[in-house]
Amino acid sequence: MPPASDVAPQDPAADPAQEAWRRLTTIEARLEHQDGQMAEIFNTFREFRLYLEQHNTPTVPRDSGPAAVQPADAAQTPAQSDPLSAQSFTRGGDRLRPAPPDSFDGEREKGRAFINSCDLYMSLTPDAFPDEQTRINWVLSYMKGGRAARFAARTLRHPNSHGGVPRFGTYAEFRTQFIAEFCPRDEKRKAATTFETSAYHQGSRSVDEYIDEFWDLAEEAQFPDGAQLVFRFRHGLDPRIEAKVANIVEGRPSDERVQEWIDAARLVDYNTRAHQDFRSAVTKPRTAPAPAVRNPGAPAVFRALPAPPPRPVAAAPSAPTAPASRPFPLAFRWTLTCPANVPEPPSSVVDARSPGTSLATARTNSTSAP
Repeated sequence: MPPASDVAPQDPAADPAQEAWRRLTTIEARLEHQDGQMAEIFNTFREFRLYLEQHNTPTVPRDSGPAAVQPADAAQTPAQSDPLSAQSFTRGGDRLRPAPPDSFDGEREKGRAFINSCDLYMSLTPDAFPDEQTRINWVLSYMKGGRAARFAARTLRHPNSHGGVPRFGTYAEFRTQFIAEFCPRDEKRKAATTFETSAYHQGSRSVDEYIDEFWDLAEEAQFPDGAQLVFRFRHGLDPRIEAKVANIVEGRPSDERVQEWIDAARLVDYNTRAHQDFRSAVTKPRTAPAPAVRNPGAPAVFRALPAPPPRPVAAAPSAPTAPASRPFPLAFRWTLTCPANVPEPPSSVVDARSPGTSLATARTNSTSAP
C-alpha cells in the first residue's frame, strides 16, 4: 500500500473532529506500510538462512585465515582472546568448532603439543582449509614469539626471493621441518634410555600420573605391545600394587597385554583407597586402662615418702622487763610512816630514797635534813 500524502495545511473553517479523523487515518496508513517493509526484510533473511543450511556453505573462521607475522617485540593480541574463538559451537548446521591452539614461542618442550593441537583443529574443520598453503599459513599465524616468529618470517619471505615459489610445497614437508626444529631431538633414544633407569618409576605419584608418563614414553620409544612393555610397566609400578595384581587368582591380567595390567592397577589402587577411607571413618571405642597387677612372688617395694617442708621456728619470747619503781610522793610516805604529831617536812626536802633504799633509811635522811 503506497504511503499517504502529506497532511495539507489546516483550514481554519474545517471541522476539528474531521481534521483529527483524517490525521489518524494517515498515521495508520504509514504504520501499515512500515509493517509490510519489515515483513519483506524478514522473509528475505529467512530464505537466505535456509539456503545456507541446505547447501552447508563452509565459513572460514575469523581466526583461521593466514595472518602476517609481526616482529617478536611487537605487541601481539592472542587469538584465544577473540570471544568468537572461545565458543565451542557455532550456528549454521550446529557444526562443532574446536578451540584454536595456543601461541607458540619456539620452545622445544612445547613443540609436540602445539603441532598436535594444530593437526586436531584442521582434522575437525577440513572445509576451512581448501589447500596446503592455507594450512601452512594458518599454523604460521600462531607462531608469534622467539624462534617460532623468526621461522615464520623466513617462511613468508621465501616467495619474494624465489619467484613466488613457497618454501614448503605441502603441509607434510612443513610438518617434518617443524618437528626437526621445534620438537625435542632424538625422542626415541631418550625415551628408550629412560626406560632403563628409575626416573620413570611411580614413586610418590598417583597411579594415573604414572600411567600417563608411561604411555608417553612407550609412544616416543615406539615399543610394541608385548612382554617387554609389560615388564617395564610392572618394574616402575608401586611394589605394593604390583604384588596385589600379580597375586590375583581369577582374572589375572595377561603378561602379553599392557592395557590389561593398566586396568588392573587402576582397580587395585581404587580399592585400596576406598578401604583406607572406610577404616579412617570408623571410630574405635575407648577402653579404660587395665589396673596394674603386682606379681605375688615379687618383693614389695616401699618408697620413702618425701620429708615435709620445715616449719618456721618462732622466736623465743623475751622476758618481761619490770617497770622502773616510781617513788611515792614525800607527803604521802610521811603520812603512812610518821605519827600524827610529827610535823610534815618542808617541800624543799629532796627524797633521797633510791631504788633499794629502805623506808627507815629514807626516814633518817628526811629527819636529818635541815
